[in-house]
Amino acid sequence: MTIVPFKKKNTKGKEKGRVAYWGKLYAHRARIALFILIVLAAIVTVFLIIRHQMKNRVYDSYEVVSTVERSGAISSQVLAFGSSFISYNDDGIRCTDASGKDVWNHPYEMQSPMVKVNGSYVAVADKNGRNIYIFSSSGLVGTVETTDPIDSITLSQSGEVLAVVDGGNVTPIYLYASNGTMLVSFRTTMSKSGYPMSLAISDDGKLVEIAYLYMDSATLMSKVAFYNFGEVGQNKADNLVGGNDYQGEVVPVVGFLDNATAFAVGTGRIMFYEGKETPRNTSDSMIYDKIHSVFYGSEHVGLVFVENNADGRYRMDVYAKNGKISGQLQFDLEYANVFFSNGRIVIYNASSCLIYTTEGKLVYEGDFDDAVILMMPTANAAKYILVTGDSIDTIQLR
Repeated sequence: MTIVPFKKKNTKGKEKGRVAYWGKLYAHRARIALFILIVLAAIVTVFLIIRHQMKNRVYDSYEVVSTVERSGAISSQVLAFGSSFISYNDDGIRCTDASGKDVWNHPYEMQSPMVKVNGSYVAVADKNGRNIYIFSSSGLVGTVETTDPIDSITLSQSGEVLAVVDGGNVTPIYLYASNGTMLVSFRTTMSKSGYPMSLAISDDGKLVEIAYLYMDSATLMSKVAFYNFGEVGQNKADNLVGGNDYQGEVVPVVGFLDNATAFAVGTGRIMFYEGKETPRNTSDSMIYDKIHSVFYGSEHVGLVFVENNADGRYRMDVYAKNGKISGQLQFDLEYANVFFSNGRIVIYNASSCLIYTTEGKLVYEGDFDDAVILMMPTANAAKYILVTGDSIDTIQLR
């Protein structure tokens, strides 16, 4: 038998080939990834430049792009409701879209109707009455009848209604689902918590913020309390998950910017709170001027002060979510309403309008052709809907 000696194969060349192949592949992929990153960075940069230019674009006029007749108006009391609007009086409430068509209407008899709008829901209650009606964008979805007179209500974006009623020596507070079903109730007393001055619900209906006013050894005090009606709050007494006391303060305004950011405005300070389950105070700024009005959106809170100086009749401080002032402006318009929309501040009355960026730059100043009852934003930052006594006009800033 002939034994053939084993010869070790020479694999060095193949290994070098593989290394070279993978090296080229990795280099090719790196070049592609770098190219994609450069393209994405360029797109983002262009987008930011365009957005900045659009936000800061200055307009000097407007054009009416469409107009429809407004008929059957039941009251001069109107509120924006998404792309539609609500009109109401003592006899009923109605929802009308931008084309002038009535989406729904509901009759009632109330002495002093209180109407709250949030997202795609509307709630109306009779002050010192016992009825609450809850509507979605398609019509009535729930009704509530209380045993005690209703003092105040507020509404979440998901349709929950928080109601404070007059129970005599105690103050019952009820939380209702959008269909009118009572979800939870608790009672407060002056000796235990104080009187609820203002209240708000988070967008998802889980958190409730209430500002109480009470006396402590002849000292005026306010407490801003948070209640969690989700899983976290179930193991807490009365669902109370946090709160802060403020000496010498009255807190007439509280609210949520989103599910995890709340604020409160007192007579001498503005407070911000963070936390989706157990909100905690994260910012507290003193205020030394008398507040004329408060408004807010999803990103900012605006405080308006009376100035009456050479720069204008009013001063506005705009606060971001972190509690810091992000913009200031002064203006002279005796306004009827003010709101945030598309990164801008819209200030108007029946005859005139001012529009600023949230940083305080004036981008539009002008007069209306007809007396305006309501000015509403659209998805387009340069387009608005004007509701007058007899028409609904869509305008485009130029």
